[in-house]
Amino acid sequence: MKKCAALLLLLALPLPAVAADLSVKGLVAKPLSLSLAALKAYSASRVAVTQTSGRGPVTLDCSGVAVSALLEAAQPQYGVARNARLAHTLLFTADDGYQVALAVAETDAWANHAAPIPATTCNGKELDAPRLIVPGDAAAGRAINGVVSMELK
Repeated sequence: MKKCAALLLLLALPLPAVAADLSVKGLVAKPLSLSLAALKAYSASRVAVTQTSGRGPVTLDCSGVAVSALLEAAQPQYGVARNARLAHTLLFTADDGYQVALAVAETDAWANHAAPIPATTCNGKELDAPRLIVPGDAAAGRAINGVVSMELK
């Protein structure tokens, strides 16, 4: 009986977080599987945002690789039609199954607008898993923790 109770106690303990790789897949010539360390090896972009949360405004100062740089490395296959890339989206999936989408056009930096990043550092703290930061999203509905997949559709 004591052995069963000990086993049940061990099974009930939370497991330590294990950082999953971030895969870049879908309509790409070179699918990627990147560890957190590999993401940090890319040239970092810095994004500062203030977003609304259930507890009021939250200010974040994050850094990570630009989504557009990951796409470029994976060699997207948009097609040959004029402005073909404008017809595509990126579906991001978190380790808990939560999903959000971005238009590919939203991944480019343009005048006074920062590009989205899977952040590896926020407010000076190293993250255990990438966190998608989408500048301009005031309510942070597309800011997700634990990003494990970026799929070009």
